[in-house]
Amino acid sequence: MPNSPLLGKISTFALFRQEWPFLLYGLLMSFWSSLGQTFFISLFSQDIRISLGLSHGEFGSSYAFATTASALTLFWLGKLADTVSVPRLSLMTLGGVCLAALHFSFVSSVVSLVLGFYLLRLSGQGMMYHVYSTAVSRRYIATRGRALALCGLGMPLGEAAFPILVILALSIIDWRTIWFILPMIAFFSFAPSIPFLTRRTRFQDGAGRAAQNSAETRGDTLSVRRRVVMQDSAFWVVIIWLMMVPSFTITGLFFHQIYIAGEKTVPLWVWSSNYVWYALAAVSSAFFSGYLIDRLSAHRVAYVSQIPLLFACLLLWWGYGTYWLPLFFVLFGAGGGMIPPLVNALLAERYGTGWLGEIKALAMPMNVFASALSPALMGIFIDRHVQLDNIILLLAALSLFSVIAPFLWFNLLGQTRLPDRLLS
Repeated sequence: MPNSPLLGKISTFALFRQEWPFLLYGLLMSFWSSLGQTFFISLFSQDIRISLGLSHGEFGSSYAFATTASALTLFWLGKLADTVSVPRLSLMTLGGVCLAALHFSFVSSVVSLVLGFYLLRLSGQGMMYHVYSTAVSRRYIATRGRALALCGLGMPLGEAAFPILVILALSIIDWRTIWFILPMIAFFSFAPSIPFLTRRTRFQDGAGRAAQNSAETRGDTLSVRRRVVMQDSAFWVVIIWLMMVPSFTITGLFFHQIYIAGEKTVPLWVWSSNYVWYALAAVSSAFFSGYLIDRLSAHRVAYVSQIPLLFACLLLWWGYGTYWLPLFFVLFGAGGGMIPPLVNALLAERYGTGWLGEIKALAMPMNVFASALSPALMGIFIDRHVQLDNIILLLAALSLFSVIAPFLWFNLLGQTRLPDRLLS
């Protein structure tokens, strides 16, 4: 495979200049995954509930059930990343999310709504992210962190652009029309360019899917199968919580943001206008996370990625009014931005990239399940009149655990490599 020993020494700007086609591919995959993300679907929640005559609880339960089902499906579907080429699987996944969005424009019953949620969550939140992040993790070693950060820019761009565009569009056209137009734009603007954007180049120093039967260059560990990962204590004690805790917290806060804004005496338009700080912080923190990964390794900086979300929860617990909101959204965005590059790089560092598809297919369903659980569980707490401050303190406690666990395991105990007994 092509290998460039100088790749790790180049600047981020030079990396993008040399690798812009593949990085643009990852960015567009990340951007259009928005169609299956909570922040995007929640923009239509009121219109959907009114159209179908659903209560908040019925709507949230349908969403949780469909998301959980998509997590279970992802466990076996994610293995396709190990056997199907990047361009072919990317086209299949893009087509899947676009068909799911088209189906959503024709939703007319609870059954069709649940099916729409299932297809959107599986293809959008699940497979779109899984396919591009696995491919990027495989193709880069020395610049893996920064490459993942650059590709991940699509999500904060979507979070910044779509709420404004959707709100404007809803004032002009029906919500179903939006779900019909957007997938058309996504497919016909992106699909034709995928074969070009996903071509291998001489600057990509990772072995790709060919790493399944060989050791990677630059000292990466041997590639191991999912059954080995399941025997690694660090995976269950530390790594899954680096994904599940932020997913649980961020999805819950997004899903119940209208209630939270009301409890904190913040007008909804003021709350929503501060998402610009979220997007800016997510972008800058993703680059910072990638830089730290490339310099120090994902193991050593794992705990750092969890700190912003901990302080965001503490600030949300403490704050009332509006003056504290920009700082909250900066911390909230930083937490969301640092985690994806870190988790993908950590899995690649510890287990290799030859079977990364099936390994991530073990990890990601837990992440998706956490995102399904939080809207329902927080909704139950709210319905039972649990104080919002107590709910936020619970989220802060979870974040504190996800800071302490990797710091103890990887930094103090120095368990930064897969145990030799699992490689024999």
